[in-house]
Amino acid sequence: MGVRDHRRVELSADHASGKDSDGSTLVPMLVAGLVLIVIGALAVMIFV
Repeated sequence: MGVRDHRRVELSADHASGKDSDGSTLVPMLVAGLVLIVIGALAVMIFV
């Protein structure tokens, strides 16, 4: 049996998701989602 090399693997959230924290893509996605929800709500209110 060989000697196993046990090393701890620690990943930060930015490294694990494959993006840097400077270019956050989450906020534009949230804003776009909110805009779509507002547009959908307005369309429902207009047709109802």
